[in-house]
Amino acid sequence: MPMQPPRVTVLISTFNRPDYLKEAIRSVVDQSLTDWELLVMNDGGVDVTHIVESFNDPRIRYFPDRINRGLPYRLNFGLAEASGRYITYLGDDDLFYPNHCQLLAQALDENPDIAVAYSDLYAVTFIKDERNGRRYVLDKRMSVSRDFNRQFMFYFNHTLHVSLMHRKEAALRVGGYDPDVTVLIDWNLTRKLCFIYDFIHVPAPTGEYYMPIFKSDRISIVERKDKEKFKHNTRRIKGHMPEEPWPRVRKIDVIFPVRQWDQSVADKLADMIDNFHYPVRFVLVNNGSGLSTSECRAALGRLADLANISIHTSIRELSDAEAYAFGARMSSADFFLLASERFQAQAVDKRILLGMDHLQSCQCDGIRWQVEEEQETPFNLLIRREAFFDEAGLGMVRPGTIIHTLESTPPSGFLFDYLLGETRRRQSKGEHEEAYRIIHLAMQIRRGVPGIQFMAKFLVEACLETGRLTEAENACRSLIERGYSPDNWLRLGRVLQAGRRYPEAVAAYLQGLKGLNLNTADLDSPVFPFNFPKELASFTSMIGLGECHYELGNMTEAAHWYRRAAKLRANSHRPFLGFAKLFLASNQLDRAEAALTRVGERDGKDPETHRVLGKLCERRKRMDLAFGCYLKAFQYGQADEKNIDPFYFAGANLERWAEMQPVLETFLEQRPSHLQAIIRLASVYFQLGEFERAGETARRGLEIDGSNTALHRLIKRSEPADRP
Repeated sequence: MPMQPPRVTVLISTFNRPDYLKEAIRSVVDQSLTDWELLVMNDGGVDVTHIVESFNDPRIRYFPDRINRGLPYRLNFGLAEASGRYITYLGDDDLFYPNHCQLLAQALDENPDIAVAYSDLYAVTFIKDERNGRRYVLDKRMSVSRDFNRQFMFYFNHTLHVSLMHRKEAALRVGGYDPDVTVLIDWNLTRKLCFIYDFIHVPAPTGEYYMPIFKSDRISIVERKDKEKFKHNTRRIKGHMPEEPWPRVRKIDVIFPVRQWDQSVADKLADMIDNFHYPVRFVLVNNGSGLSTSECRAALGRLADLANISIHTSIRELSDAEAYAFGARMSSADFFLLASERFQAQAVDKRILLGMDHLQSCQCDGIRWQVEEEQETPFNLLIRREAFFDEAGLGMVRPGTIIHTLESTPPSGFLFDYLLGETRRRQSKGEHEEAYRIIHLAMQIRRGVPGIQFMAKFLVEACLETGRLTEAENACRSLIERGYSPDNWLRLGRVLQAGRRYPEAVAAYLQGLKGLNLNTADLDSPVFPFNFPKELASFTSMIGLGECHYELGNMTEAAHWYRRAAKLRANSHRPFLGFAKLFLASNQLDRAEAALTRVGERDGKDPETHRVLGKLCERRKRMDLAFGCYLKAFQYGQADEKNIDPFYFAGANLERWAEMQPVLETFLEQRPSHLQAIIRLASVYFQLGEFERAGETARRGLEIDGSNTALHRLIKRSEPADRP
């Protein structure tokens, strides 16, 4: 009796990564769904027969080849060989979680009208020890997690291969993989699938993809080094469209008449291709140039091999209107973009996506953009096919059919991304209350956007900066319960530390490190310490543990974690800042100063650096210098609550009330409900003789804490009868 075909086929193409392949295969063997087959295809790399055979599993099929033919070839081969209804992919250096095949196959089973399912992925940053092939995991972040968004998919791939499962016939329907595409290979497939099918997002983490911080051999990294080659590869992807019909995409053709075939034509065409994110085909009208179609194509250079460019030669020289009409008759598109040599492709970001939004929501036939250079002709517009032809079949634009778009309006599928960009801008400027407000606006968008599992990093940062610790804690704990644990244990540690719940913070940081599986002995590898511009989760956790133990008075344990952090990353000031605090705690002032010197060599813009330096100055009875240090701390951290008391007490000691006032006012602009800052500012107003403002500020504080005795006392002392 013939065997039943498996439900799922997993495709692994491998090339010279034997150190990782066994772990990748193991993650397939450990799937909770057992009805699968695995095709391992060796793309001309070192022999891995022994690795595959070590599993002794009849569900694994091995296809060796001594020739390196490239990933598109291997994946097309795998699609042809696959027996499963559903296809999923695994990089030879990546991993599935045990739930991957089960969750995605179930999603496709339950949604027969959907062809593609995808899940969430953790991006794993690691460093490799070349001596033994071992990789040390330094960071895990949820970076691939977005509800399906067709508009966005035409702009950027948000369904990486490791997260993807599709029906086999869907990939065959769109033509599989383009052998000429050498990078963004997964986008080559998913972009084409968008023309025909809907996707379903399964919001659960089901895998990891690995990114070395140095010496990456990933195709996506290596191929980007040649910028022109990478750019042309992206043009190939945009030009490679599936056969019609396209039930999910309205067809747009760019009609572009050309009289003189010189370099400017190729440059203009390349500019349009690079700046158009909606899929379009280009219909070039060879109008009276005297050149043959093949000569015109040769004039385009490397652009000539793009599949979405066609050239049509008129038998006589045409007027502009006739040339556009001629090109339009060569097209079967629903909409035309009538582009002239004056067309400025870069002038409006994502203009065709925006134009299609307007045409599908407004009672109008065409869109013209408010770009000055484009106004000298009645063309340079996006128009419905039926609105372009008159009864005689000549191209024309009927009066009253064109409206202007607003350049500043983002396309509907990009409103979230616009808000996210604005959030980042506000956070970089220290406008944390406004950033918090915009984050919540973005999170109110429900479809086609990342969920809280992606937004947590922005939300928690805004909550930390504005004192909303309960909201941040609840978000982290909820995500941990849903399986999004590696990065959210770290965030939870930061939140608990900010709330001075140090024992709980220690437990959270340790859980985060446990998820990375980085041990003390690992730091003896010669790959450590390393220089890296970003702070990774492993390092942040170690610093957090050192700071928490310092606050708990566990100085030996704090020193242990600071030393570990220093062994991990060479170019950070934070371990030496920790050592300086430890030396201050034991009154070793010279050693504290030496440690602070090393801090300054690495980063002098951390508010904590200046707070510690201020404490050192206080210990040496140099109060003017101490106050200057605390003032500097506010300069680098306007909304950092740790600055308040050191600054206030140093300023009070020196009676520098007038200098303290604007600093505290600025802080409260960022943190308007911060009770301690309100108390300090009310006291400053009182000392400056501004009794009414002192009373008003104190009453504002009582709205937060009605029983606060310091505020009641200030109000009483600010009343006319009680003023000094």
